Amino acid sequence: MPSARLSPRRRGREGGVALKLNLQAAQLVVKKYATAAGYKETTIARLLNEVEYFCAYMKAEHRIDDLRDTRACHLRSYLAYLRTAYSPFTGRRYRPRTVLMKAGSLRLLFKSLYREELVLVNPMREVAFAVEGGDGGREALSEEEISRFLDGVEEKNAFGVRDRAMFELMYSSGLRCAEIAGLDMVDLDLENRELIVRRGKFGKDRIVPLSEPAAAFLRRYLAGREKKDGPVFPGARGRIAANTVGHRFRDLLKRAGLARPRVSAHSVRHSTATHLLEHGAPIRYVQELLGHESIKTTVRYTHMLPENLKIVFRRYHPRENECYRETDGKYVKRIAQLLRLLENSKRGKKLREGGGRKK
Repeated sequence: MPSARLSPRRRGREGGVALKLNLQAAQLVVKKYATAAGYKETTIARLLNEVEYFCAYMKAEHRIDDLRDTRACHLRSYLAYLRTAYSPFTGRRYRPRTVLMKAGSLRLLFKSLYREELVLVNPMREVAFAVEGGDGGREALSEEEISRFLDGVEEKNAFGVRDRAMFELMYSSGLRCAEIAGLDMVDLDLENRELIVRRGKFGKDRIVPLSEPAAAFLRRYLAGREKKDGPVFPGARGRIAANTVGHRFRDLLKRAGLARPRVSAHSVRHSTATHLLEHGAPIRYVQELLGHESIKTTVRYTHMLPENLKIVFRRYHPRENECYRETDGKYVKRIAQLLRLLENSKRGKKLREGGGRKK
């Protein structure tokens, strides 16, 4: 099995001398790649920490300090180790979602090294990895639960009005906590019921609509505010922190009697997408609303129900209507993909109903 050796072209650029691809060199490449891709500073910092963690493992377990010597067997060994490893911060085993995140960081590491021609082959391409329970990190709230949560926010003081406006907005437009925190007054158009989300994931901007209830509570919250610039939701350090939004959600969720392990502030965004799909919204619309680059992310993110897939299939697939063409290889392959997607969705639904355990 070939190792991830230095590219011949890059070796020539270095004057025939193969420089060691160590931790510092790898972190520089990852930082360059992630910055160009629009990753946020906090995400880049996490990626660099993951690279350091992996390099420390390679040196301790395999005595490898040059990443060009990394083989697929080393990567499989590392991923197997993560399944049983303990976090140095919490002292507990890594959760499945955390393990998947670390695996994703590893893929980005070798993808960036390969694109920079620092390795001849990408060894991660030979590695298949999945974690049971890793796709169930967050749970959507039902429509009744969302209403119960929002109506349960007490509006006796300014903080209560702020919280109601904040979470009405989050549910209305499917915003992330960081997007709520980053919202400025100049980005908000209450008259036309729309807003601009600036510097979303991967640094992309998008325009999203506002529901009437969200606009009404925002008007009430902003009534009397003299400053027409600055953050919509100010905080102690200028604007409210994304972590504060999450903490407020957990406190209010507990008061409403809805707290459970897999529900977080991100579940509000999850609920927005799920409820729109359940009411028949086209998945492309949901993709644009959430700001997903790929529609595959939207399907996976919303845990689309088999019934919804069947509706879309019957409505739009040419073989379910009068107009269709002769069956060919591509058609058969596509049908097989749809069937696998339906089966995986059914299996995921059963796991969620059973508390994430197979029966």
